[in-house]
Amino acid sequence: MSMDKEINQQARALGKTIIDIRRDLHSHPELGFQEKRASRKIVEILNSIALDRVQAGVAKTGVVAVLQGGMRRAGAHTVALRADMDALPIMEANATPYRSQTPGIMHACGHDGHVALCLGAAMILKKIQARIPGTVKFIFQPAEEILEHGGAQAMIRAGALDNPDVEAIFGMHVSPKIPYGVIGASAGPIMAAADIFTVTVHGKGGHGAHPEHCADPILVAHQIYSGIQGIERNLAGPDVRVISVCAIHAGTAFNVIPGSAEIKGTVRTYDARVQDRIIRRLRAVVKGIAAIHGVRCTLMYRKSVPATSNDARLVEVAHAAGHALKTPMAANILTMGGEDFSFYTQKVPGTFMELGVKKHPDQPLYHNNRFDFDDRILATGAAMMARCALLFLEQGGL
Repeated sequence: MSMDKEINQQARALGKTIIDIRRDLHSHPELGFQEKRASRKIVEILNSIALDRVQAGVAKTGVVAVLQGGMRRAGAHTVALRADMDALPIMEANATPYRSQTPGIMHACGHDGHVALCLGAAMILKKIQARIPGTVKFIFQPAEEILEHGGAQAMIRAGALDNPDVEAIFGMHVSPKIPYGVIGASAGPIMAAADIFTVTVHGKGGHGAHPEHCADPILVAHQIYSGIQGIERNLAGPDVRVISVCAIHAGTAFNVIPGSAEIKGTVRTYDARVQDRIIRRLRAVVKGIAAIHGVRCTLMYRKSVPATSNDARLVEVAHAAGHALKTPMAANILTMGGEDFSFYTQKVPGTFMELGVKKHPDQPLYHNNRFDFDDRILATGAAMMARCALLFLEQGGL
């Protein structure tokens, strides 16, 4: 039997097991850095299939495991497969038998499925361990949803890419935007950098009947808001970006001009040059309007998550793996959402794939309280992750 047929056969045989794992995790969701039950479940499964090294408690609740191939030799390569584990603070509205049993917390972004398919890939690769010419590392990461100071950075600091040193990394995310059973993989930027900004206007409060004695921070905040919207007019059409003001807070009473106002928002970009241009313009807007009104304004800008960009050579590996498994392939769906998988790709080449789960036009998207999908497709994702890792090693790395 060919390797590709065996991988597909193993994936089909593991289908129910993978679904059971996903539904168990879905029923017991946990927030970022609190995934203690999920971590125990992952460790239990990895130990049951006798991987070579299983390490728990990485970056609090993360898990790292290693599978050393039977054909491993001096100078052999190491590839990693990554899955995220955390849920979201959302009350689930579905009525499935496996719905969340934890009020106010829900797997509304498919991370339960990511863990299940990555464990499925580990099971598949364990079955063919003797024919693997290198090492596969499995990274189960907490706190992807906490973009700033989240799980990927913590896992990297804890050595998840070291000992043995990872040379390439693959990740996969279920996508309700891609047709069911199709896998998306394309080179270059696929997800945006996600930045956070806060503008604080330090005005002078007073009686609403006597604004002449005040420095109204609401007026200043309004003009800064308008100026921020105008930044778009200074950018060329092809410069993909989103600048969103998402919160403005000021005042507590109808007749009191407050002493301060606060504006919060996010900037999403693919190109670092566009990102830097927006930051410069934002600073100029805040400084200029503050000067006009004679008030002090402070701008806090944090680069949270870099853009996720796929390595072209690893995308070729992914498409070759899909062809070998007879899995339909497509391009990633570009999104202005952020993913901390990007921190791994700043260290090593990586490719982030999407597993299509879209079955009907009105299927709920990510972070929706009715998000769910037909999880029979997870076996396909497991086979694909396993084949990508194996093909990378068979080709002798990059």
